[in-house]
Amino acid sequence: MKIILCLLAVAVAGSAFAGADGAALFKAKMCGACHAAGKKGGDLKDSKMDKASLVKFMKDPKSVNPKVTMPAVKATDEELNALADYVLSLRK
Repeated sequence: MKIILCLLAVAVAGSAFAGADGAALFKAKMCGACHAAGKKGGDLKDSKMDKASLVKFMKDPKSVNPKVTMPAVKATDEELNALADYVLSLRK
């Protein structure tokens, strides 16, 4: 029984972002530490990038802008797409 409960706990923890909620990921990955009005990374509602560009940038920021200080976002493709969707939703 203990093994089943442990496996269930791991499965639930591992799927915390199943279905990838961009807003929850934004918070969990602490994106707001740099991305807000008046902060170093700027307010993302001012971003002009399309979704594909945002995903590429999050995967490897320096490949898009060698001078950027943002680290790569460690996330699955599904999570990166959800984050990009969330960032795009901020523009509305």
